[in-house]
Amino acid sequence: MDQSVGRSSSVNRDEAEIRELVAAWSQALEERDLDGLTAAYAPDVRLFDIKPPFRTDGVEAVRRLWEACLPYFPAKFRSEHRSLEVTVNGDVAFAHGLHGIRPIDEAHPAGDTWIRVTICYRRIDGRWRVVHEHVSVPFDPETGNVSFITRPDGDA
Repeated sequence: MDQSVGRSSSVNRDEAEIRELVAAWSQALEERDLDGLTAAYAPDVRLFDIKPPFRTDGVEAVRRLWEACLPYFPAKFRSEHRSLEVTVNGDVAFAHGLHGIRPIDEAHPAGDTWIRVTICYRRIDGRWRVVHEHVSVPFDPETGNVSFITRPDGDA
């Protein structure tokens, strides 16, 4: 049997599993479910966020960060990912794309922009776990001004 065929189907299963983890995280965010938001994180995860403290280490610290942020989200919203790409190689994988909060039945500043997200996974004890996550918005280095992503399928 051609071993590349076996590897290909394994990579497809791994990619599908990671996409399921991203979807479960989005659902947990919409439901404000702290256990669900942190379920796939490794205990020693490192998060680089768009707001201070900029670096958060450990799943409990990430949980506290979300707990502090959730009250500022719209009452009801959808968590959407665009241009999500997943790459798997053995026991390491990463996903990157855009993430947006889409308010339902209200105008809310959280719905005005999209953020860039990179999620790094490692297979630990047979399960994909988030070991690093980086979220950001672009900025103009000449002015220091943030360049909000208002059109996720095009420029700016």
